[in-house]
This record gives sequence, structure tokens and C-alpha cells, in this order.
Amino acid sequence: MITRTMKTLGFTTLSVALLATAACSKKETAPAIDSVAAAPAAPAPVLTVTSVVLGKRIGADKMVAAADTASVFTPRDSIYASVMHDGAPASANLGARWSFQTGQVVDSSAQTINPTGPGMTEFHITKATPWPAGKYKVEILLDGAMVSTKEFEVRR
Repeated sequence: MITRTMKTLGFTTLSVALLATAACSKKETAPAIDSVAAAPAAPAPVLTVTSVVLGKRIGADKMVAAADTASVFTPRDSIYASVMHDGAPASANLGARWSFQTGQVVDSSAQTINPTGPGMTEFHITKATPWPAGKYKVEILLDGAMVSTKEFEVRR
């Protein structure tokens, strides 16, 4: 009977040892971790206004010719602003706000542009009656923010 008890005890011990070994050797599976970090987004292309030239005439290229540049105009002149810019954003809003020395806005306009590098945009003001003599300025706005100002004068 002792032999039988020892056999049962040995069998039970062996079974417990096998179960313990199986339980300890079971591997826990950790949740998968994405080892590839998301790349930071590339900065959006920026448009920069590089220069503003005022003049009395403009060419087909939207540029005020060197001979036509001016900062003093007569009461009957049309006044042009050539805005040179560089950059390639998907689109940008370029505007011009013209004002008299008192702060009164004479004219305001804007254009949505889709530049692909260096380019030119033109703004101008005309008046059916003569311009009052005095000092004026044009503010160039890029997406609503002023980026350049040019002052000019109308003389009789």
C-alpha cells in the first residue's frame, strides 16, 4: 500500500511540476507597439513680398518700367504698384490698401494668387476727377497682414 501511495504521490508531484512549468513558460504577448514614428509635417511654403515699385505706367509683365517709376504724381495720373513676390504656397491673398494723409482709405483690393516661385502682382488706382494734392500711402497685405508700405505724393 505504501508503494501505491508513493506512486500516487509521485504522480501528483510530477503533474503539479509539469503544470507549474507549463504555466511559467507561457509567454505573455505584449501589445504591438508601432515602432515607426510619424514624420513631422513639412512646413507650408511661404510667400514673401520682395519689393514694391510705384509708377505711372505698367507693362504686360505687370512691372513698372524703370523710366516710369515715381513717388510724385499729378492729379490726373493713374498710380500703379508692382508687387514682386517669391514662394510657392498653394494659394495666398495679396492685397493693397491705398490711403490719403488723413487716414481715409481711397481704395482697397485683393487678389488670390497661386504662385509657383518668383512672380509679380499689380494693383492700381485711378480717379475720374483729379486726385487731391497731398501725401498718400499704399499698404501691401499678405493674407491680411501688412508686409510693406510705400508713401507717395500728388502735386499740382
